[in-house]
Amino acid sequence: MEKRRSKLFLTFILTGTFLLAGLVFFGSLRVKEGTPQPESFASTEMPVDEKETTVDVISPNEKITLTMKGLKKADGTLKQTFFISLDAAKESVEIYTHESNPSYQILIPYNTFSPDNKYIFLKIEDPEKAQYIVVRTDGKNIRGEEKSVEITSLFYEKYEEFVITEVTGWGGYSLIVVNTNYKDGKIGPSFWFDQSNFSFIQLSNRFN
Repeated sequence: MEKRRSKLFLTFILTGTFLLAGLVFFGSLRVKEGTPQPESFASTEMPVDEKETTVDVISPNEKITLTMKGLKKADGTLKQTFFISLDAAKESVEIYTHESNPSYQILIPYNTFSPDNKYIFLKIEDPEKAQYIVVRTDGKNIRGEEKSVEITSLFYEKYEEFVITEVTGWGGYSLIVVNTNYKDGKIGPSFWFDQSNFSFIQLSNRFN
């Protein structure tokens, strides 16, 4: 009788141990699954119940600040105005304005600044094909009468066999990394977009 009681007691202890271990294991999985992942872009999305919003992004060397002010207009369009302010002077310079349907709003990458702070690159959300633009931080035109240069359209004028998957950031003072795939879905090469002469250079290595 004592042996039987001992076996029952041991079985009860083992069962409780396994149940407790299972709860801890699956609980840890839920915590990991719910852990927020780092974002690649500063949030510029307008809250539904607000008409205005402001977003600031500071350059890596903390010398200048990019400020985006968003305004929802009465007709439903979204106006985004971008300013640059220097650390030493509180005055800001308006460098770019974008007005569109909210579906085409501009996102600010956290690595938006070129290493010398002379340019920024921005992403325009397009439901069909994302667009990437470059703007000078001094407010001057970047090419002719244009305030911005649009990387995506320039690329497809020369390389019809590729699809841009992502513009990842700066590879130098005037170089921006552009990743591509072939139209059939195969991984394509990386390119540099040379801001100094608005040209593309195909690279031997893929940047991911």
